[in-house]
Amino acid sequence: MRRVCFAVICCLILLLSNVPAETKIYASANGKCAIPNTKTALQNSSAVFAGEVLSETKNGNERTFEFRVGKYWKGFGKKKIKVSVYESARYQAWFQVGKSYLVFARTDEDRRLRDGRCSGSKLLSEASEDLKALGRAKIPR
Repeated sequence: MRRVCFAVICCLILLLSNVPAETKIYASANGKCAIPNTKTALQNSSAVFAGEVLSETKNGNERTFEFRVGKYWKGFGKKKIKVSVYESARYQAWFQVGKSYLVFARTDEDRRLRDGRCSGSKLLSEASEDLKALGRAKIPR
């Protein structure tokens, strides 16, 4: 039993020592999540914007949210954007109609925007440090 515990601890140390310095490890109901800092999340995203969820649709394991974009830092510069989330037994989409978010979304192979568990997206009310780091935003047309 001690050998198993020792091996598990060694593996965890090894695993955590390989996480880049610009990431933070968060424990959540869906497991651990390595969320990059704002600068890295911006670089890794196809679209970064602040917006309110206007509507939600579900098709199988996918939920799609339509956002009214208030401002953006990267992306298409549209007033409305749709972002899809693939749901599984381990992860459920958490965006809610009527609430505002800072969203870091990536483009999939079909050129649709997607958000996932470790993207860095969060409630806009909890994003003050991120907004500071992102700097001046653009207004969509």
